[in-house]
Parts: sequence; C-alpha cells; structure tokens
Amino acid sequence: MCVGSYISGNGIYQKLYSAPGDRMSGVSAVAPTSGMSAILEGSHGGMLSAAGTAAAENAISSETLRAYDRALRQVTELLAGRLMEDENLSEVLSEMAADGAGRAKLGQIVAAVRFRARLAGRSDPVGPSCDAVLKAHRRATPPSRQVAAVDWDQADAAAALAASAGDLRGLRNAAIIATMSDAMLRVGEVTALKVGDIDHRRDGAATLTIRRSKTDQYGDGAALYLGIPTTLRIQTWMEAADFAGTDMTDGPLFRRILRGEHASAEPLSPRSIREIVRSAAAAVGIDGASGHSLRIGSAMSLVRAGAPLIETQQAGRWASPVMPAHYARNEMVARGAVARLRYPTA
Repeated sequence: MCVGSYISGNGIYQKLYSAPGDRMSGVSAVAPTSGMSAILEGSHGGMLSAAGTAAAENAISSETLRAYDRALRQVTELLAGRLMEDENLSEVLSEMAADGAGRAKLGQIVAAVRFRARLAGRSDPVGPSCDAVLKAHRRATPPSRQVAAVDWDQADAAAALAASAGDLRGLRNAAIIATMSDAMLRVGEVTALKVGDIDHRRDGAATLTIRRSKTDQYGDGAALYLGIPTTLRIQTWMEAADFAGTDMTDGPLFRRILRGEHASAEPLSPRSIREIVRSAAAAVGIDGASGHSLRIGSAMSLVRAGAPLIETQQAGRWASPVMPAHYARNEMVARGAVARLRYPTA
C-alpha cells in the first residue's frame, strides 16, 4: 500500500492507494491531517516536502481547493479503479457530458486533475483524448447562463429592506449586502473579514483591507473604498452587536447570530453568505442570485456609469479584463463605436 495525499479546503487529506502511481482507487480512509506536515509521494518516487505542499496550498484560494476536493472525489468514483490517464479521463468526461454537465463543470474537473498532477510532480494526464471530448462538448453546448446580477440600485434597495426589519440579523445582512456591493467582494473574502480591516476616513467613508484573495495569493493585500452609507451600515451593525474588547480589532466582522439576538464570536460560513445574498435579492424581485451576483452587478454598474474596462478590472481585482468584459458586455455595447459615432446624441 502507498500513502498519498491531495490538498483539500481543510488542509491535506491523506488517501490510501492500492499501488504507487496515478491510481486513485482503493480509498480506505479519508481524514484531515494535522497542520501541513504531511508529505505527498509522487508516481516518480520523489517526495514533496511539507513546506512545498503548504506553498502549493497557498497558491490558490480555499474556495478553489474545496472545489478541487469535490471534483477529485467525483473523478475517483467514476474512474472505478482505472488509472488516471488521458484515455480513461476522456471516458469520464464523456460520461459526465452525457449526464448533462456544463462547460464550467468539465473545466473544473480538468483543472483539479492537473493541479493534483503538478502537486505530485507527475506529467499532465490530460491529453489529446480529453481535448477532443472537451472541444466536442463546447461545440454541442451553449455557454453557461450568467447568474442574476444585483446592481448598485438593487443592492441599495436590498440592504434598505433588510435593515427595515430592525433586528440584529437584518442590520447584519444589510451591512453585508452594502459591503459586498461597494467592494465587489467574493464570498470567501467576506467570511475572512476582521473588524480591524475597516479604517474609517475623516469624511465618513472607510477603507477596507482585503488581506488575501483569489488573485492575491501572496497576501500583498488590497485597499478598497466603502462609501458613507455602507460605512454607516457597518457601524450600526457593530453597535447593535455590542462588539467589545479584542472583538474590536481581531474578531470577525460578520458573525453568526445566536438565539436571543446575540452575536457569536464565530464568523459566518460561505454557505450562509450565499444564502443571505440569495434571500436579499429575492426580496427585491431578483431570482437566481448567487454569492457572485453583487460582484457582477457592481461591474455592470461601473461600466454603465462610464468606468473604463481597465478600471472595472482593477476595482474587482480580476487578473484579466476577460471576466468584467463578459459580465458588462451589454453595457459596453451602448458605449461602442456604433453607439458613439453613428448615434452620438442618442
């Protein structure tokens, strides 16, 4: 038996393989190891140190790690003991496509498999057979439908409606909606926020520090602007929650609420954040919202207000302009060459 491991959102999960190499079968135990002390054995017989494994884990976000974890579990089940190589993987992808998997799902599977191979020092198992399946699938299926967007006006309405409940939960949810809209936050960034990440400005606005994000894995940090209304919503939530002592600097900003209208010391989970956004959007008539909806809507609002694509990319901290251009494509049409030059007064 050979002990192998791969990264998951909770650290490294050790797995027992039936033989050395790329065979992801014979899994008899799955348990999180303590810390990052485990060593991953690759098919080439080499060893990746704990430091190397920790560096690999920090190279991508915790949300992505959890997604890779789920993807690898699914691949393991579908491979049913076969080697993780191009031909077998292509059959798995074909089976998933036949079952209705979309482009994004198949892409996530491929990315997870490649990440695992790189981590183990192995050659890329995704080859010509997988490429052929992916190309055929792209031709046969339409692009994934974009999730519902929540723009600035809609976010303001959702936050106001949440706050109107007058209870602690409503004040917290209003602050979350406003903060995510202003700072274009990802769900994982919201759960990681600390009270001390808010720096109040003289004009009543605030600067929000994001210490690490999906596109900032080295922890350089980012400073983001929060408007006066959003800052007031955060202050109102904190005062109602009665933060005190070390909670004023080191505690999580957005927390679970216990019975009796008491804020706990525990941060909200990513699932809870997504549900808060979904429910708040539904309350103002927006169906199909997700944790990404406020980010998408803010990108659309920025472009609609006249922000160049590069500024929108910077505001949302995207690695390239591809995604903001995709999200705001309808808004960009109205500012394109035909709209500006043929109909300059429209």
